[in-house]
Amino acid sequence: MELSGNLRDIGFGQLIGLVSHMEGLLELWQLPRRRSAQMYIKRRKLRCVRMNGVFLDPLQAKALVAELATAKEGAFEFAVRPFRTPCKPPLNWPLDKILLAVFTLEDERLRHMDVLPDPDLRFRLTKLANVEGSLFLRAAAGLLNRDGGASAREIAAELRLPLDQVRYYLHKLLERNKVRPAE
Repeated sequence: MELSGNLRDIGFGQLIGLVSHMEGLLELWQLPRRRSAQMYIKRRKLRCVRMNGVFLDPLQAKALVAELATAKEGAFEFAVRPFRTPCKPPLNWPLDKILLAVFTLEDERLRHMDVLPDPDLRFRLTKLANVEGSLFLRAAAGLLNRDGGASAREIAAELRLPLDQVRYYLHKLLERNKVRPAE
C-alpha cells in the first residue's frame, strides 16, 4: 500500500495518524528550508529520521517533527514495507506521544513569541544548569560555556535547529535560572 499527497491537503498530525499502525517509510520532500526527510515507522513508533541523507540525533529529530507539525507545504509518500532499523541507536518514540508533545510545545512557543530573547543576546550557563537533564542543554552546553557565551543565532546555526525554537528553549531556561545573559 502507498499513500501520497501534499501537506497542504492533509496535516502532518493526520498523516501520522493514518500511517502510525503500519510499518514503512514516510518520505517528505519540497519542505520549507529542507530538501527531503525520511521517517522510519514501525509498531507505532518513530524509529529513525533522516534528512538530506543524514540520520538526525534526537534533538534535531524533535525539531524537524515540530516544524512538520505546522508545515503548510511539502509532498509526501508512505510506502508500506518491512525494514531493519537503519540507525543506531533507534529513537523508538511512540507516535501518539510525539504528536501530543509537539503540538503542546508549539502552542506554548507561539504564546511566548513576543517575550523570546533577541536572537543576538548572548547567554551563559549558570551553576544550577544540569546538562544531563535536557537534550538541548546537553547539545548546547559547550557553546554556552565558552568565554562570552553564545547567542540563539549561533546555537541554532551550530546545532542545525530552527532559530525560534532555540530562542524558546533559552527563554524557558532563563525562567528556571539555568542560563543568564552573558556580561
